[in-house]
Amino acid sequence: MRWAYFVFILFFVLPACAPTPVQSSAARLYVFDASSLHLNHYEHCLHLTDQAGSCDALTPPPPGTSYGDWLAAYGTLIFLTTLQGNVNRDAPRLYLLHDYQRQDTPGVDTFWLEQYQAKGQPYGWLADTELVDLPNLAAVLDTFTTDIDGLVVWDPAVPATLNVATTIAGVENLAVVRAGSPLEATLSAHWPVKKSLVDMFPLQPSPTGSAKADAYLWAVENYLETGLANPQFLAWLLDGWPATLYTDQKMTRGGVYALERDYVVQQQGFAFDLSPWPVEAPVDDPDQPRGTDLAALQKILATAQEQAGGKLIKMWGYIPWYEKYSNVGGISVQNPVKGEWAGTWLFSEYGGYLQGGGGDVFGLAMANVSVHKFGPQPAERTAPPPPTEADLIAQGYLTADGRVAPNHTFVLFYMGDYDLAHPVAVLLANYAGQAGTPWLDARRGEIPLAWGFNPALVEDIPGIMAYLYATQTDTDYFVGANSGAGYINPDGLSEIGLLRWLWRSRRFYRPYGYDVQGFLLNGEGAAMSQRRLDGFSLIAPGGIVTPDFETDEPWPRLQWGTPLTAVASEALAGTPDDAAQAVHTVYRRTVLDEGRPPFLVFRTAFQSPTLLWGVRDRIQAQDAAGEILADDGSVLHPNYTVVDPYTFFFLLERQLRGANGK
Repeated sequence: MRWAYFVFILFFVLPACAPTPVQSSAARLYVFDASSLHLNHYEHCLHLTDQAGSCDALTPPPPGTSYGDWLAAYGTLIFLTTLQGNVNRDAPRLYLLHDYQRQDTPGVDTFWLEQYQAKGQPYGWLADTELVDLPNLAAVLDTFTTDIDGLVVWDPAVPATLNVATTIAGVENLAVVRAGSPLEATLSAHWPVKKSLVDMFPLQPSPTGSAKADAYLWAVENYLETGLANPQFLAWLLDGWPATLYTDQKMTRGGVYALERDYVVQQQGFAFDLSPWPVEAPVDDPDQPRGTDLAALQKILATAQEQAGGKLIKMWGYIPWYEKYSNVGGISVQNPVKGEWAGTWLFSEYGGYLQGGGGDVFGLAMANVSVHKFGPQPAERTAPPPPTEADLIAQGYLTADGRVAPNHTFVLFYMGDYDLAHPVAVLLANYAGQAGTPWLDARRGEIPLAWGFNPALVEDIPGIMAYLYATQTDTDYFVGANSGAGYINPDGLSEIGLLRWLWRSRRFYRPYGYDVQGFLLNGEGAAMSQRRLDGFSLIAPGGIVTPDFETDEPWPRLQWGTPLTAVASEALAGTPDDAAQAVHTVYRRTVLDEGRPPFLVFRTAFQSPTLLWGVRDRIQAQDAAGEILADDGSVLHPNYTVVDPYTFFFLLERQLRGANGK
């Protein structure tokens, strides 16, 4: 009896339903405009250089501002979001605006407020809520004076103490302030200082040789081992390093992880910022003994795993690659993607999955999740029905005797990367930068697209997910992202961890009609083990897609009855002409040179439907005009046919099984 059969008995005979988020509409929601405190680094750099990407630390502040201004703004944001997390503990009461209006386009925070106030819509959960604008910081302080018990002060000499203070703030109902900040006196007039971390972790002497590690290990002993902090909610957040940079007359290269803290405080999570690299000294602590950061990180994870009783652990935040731990800007020798993979694999080994993201997505932060959390759970849905054989024959995709028509190359477009809350909340709403506005794109609905949404985001941003489901067109298909109900590397999990992961994924896949795994990423684990692929075939029987560089031979194939194929390494981006050339390259390599069936899957990251619409038209026009050439110069006619995931996998399975699917 195969291992997957036990998985079937344990997880698929029993009924499943998604957890129901706590919903509270609140009679009144206070709104404070903090946009003047937030610097959109992406737009600032674009304005200075006319190029997308990160500027370096020597980039000057925006005209009319100083490093001191941004240091003060940073401190105010930290205070506001840690206050917000406590104020919103049981109901949504404080909402922050961090993004500004562009011409007629509202900022992202205003956009979601407008959607939530739409009467008669399933996502209009604040339609009857009064919005009250708070005109200044003094009004914020007066409104919420009785809502917290005091302040916790962090020590800028040890930037890690900001994350320790964030943990303490959630556990002890406090707000966070920097020692020496001009804001400290103002806040002290409203609340007492309940805890100060100043001088608690001297640089010398140090138990570990690192004040940074000492601070986190102290927090582990006092807040994680004791069960005070939530062991199932860890947050990888950039620490107080931005204050160090501003004080040294330098700019940060990206977001500052201030606005992401409200949810950590609300959930009483444990925050950290440590390097995943075992040998290289981190830029913020170059004199520590090698591997000290990693050892402290492993201690945090091991303690959380023990306190959680082996249950899965949500990882909020994301590796702060643009400030530390990567070769961007020459900070490190490590590639940012390798840092992401190293962290994800390590978390997976302890049962941790990423679901938040954070920091800086094209200049915008992930704000107000402590409010979004209270939105309505989307109504349950069923998976789209597969096409019928008669329909496919009528379309010319099957011959009259039920065989796959030989004159087509079937193409599937996968829209990523929406496995984490941050890009879903920001990029799909109204961002007017490089990525456009994918969900509001005028061409959406004109071409079949497989959107890689994580259905478990109903835990954190249920109202946003309700909006996406309600505004979905007939050509928008929702499929599983990497790798299940959150970002994890399946082979990094223990055996029992994998069973828990499949159970968790099923709890969200089935109620929301997911039966296709659009992207199954194993990261550092490379090609997944067969038993674990069998397990995924049971939660995604419609089809599975894995990266071609992680897919073992032969592919495509039937994985315990489920069609499995690979997504091309060439992601589609740039202009339609650029992307069209990538399509031709993959066709030549896989179909002509390797002799695989003519079924191609392409991934995009944060691209617009307009781009994919342009790619489809370009490859079809080039095909019709005879512009596609083989390596020997002969004319090719692939007859590219862009289809939805259900048509794609129906035809692929038919191709693999033979005539009539037998």
